[in-house]
Amino acid sequence: MKRSHSEAAKALVICNGVVLSKAKIALLLREKPFIICADGGANKARLLGIRPHAIIGDLDSISSRTRKHFSSVETIHIADQESTDLEKALDFLLKLLIPSATVVGATGGRPDHSLANLSILKKYHKRIRLLFSDPFCDIRIIDSKIVFEAIVGSLISLMPLDRCEGIQTIGLKYPLSNESLELGEREGTSNIVISSPVKITVKKGCLLLFVVKNQ
Repeated sequence: MKRSHSEAAKALVICNGVVLSKAKIALLLREKPFIICADGGANKARLLGIRPHAIIGDLDSISSRTRKHFSSVETIHIADQESTDLEKALDFLLKLLIPSATVVGATGGRPDHSLANLSILKKYHKRIRLLFSDPFCDIRIIDSKIVFEAIVGSLISLMPLDRCEGIQTIGLKYPLSNESLELGEREGTSNIVISSPVKITVKKGCLLLFVVKNQ
């Protein structure tokens, strides 16, 4: 493995869904991340003018034009259908010992793909620190406690991946005090930030935290 790969403190993973604008991507590139495309994410990278360090996946979505454009980029074909292209990309980052990654293009398009990708947050968050970012939200997982700065008046949603118990929030208009959330029973959509930092704890279960961006 190249020295520059292992020295990267952060990765940018580009998937084949709805990606950020060039201006937003440029902000992420300032951190000089290791850039990896999950299969068809390479098509997005080409259109954005981004050269990845690696492309990985079953390679059924990358166009011939993109293959030619990135002919000198390390391309790893993994035919295994038991894992998604995003999982293949994250497994590669784990081998490089990269501790955190921002994932773009993981949502949008087919809803089953979006849901599968969001479930990957639960599967991988203990091994690599993940933030999913799309034009509408920043998404991360909470399985114990999080404290973060937020714009007063902005929207926060808490969506349980399983039954979540003992939830406490500070800084939200509609606070939760040792309460439970569960899909199909009760969700925490569109709460409003009234003070910052926001503090959220959960005693049991995994919550998806959506921080809605100002459009």
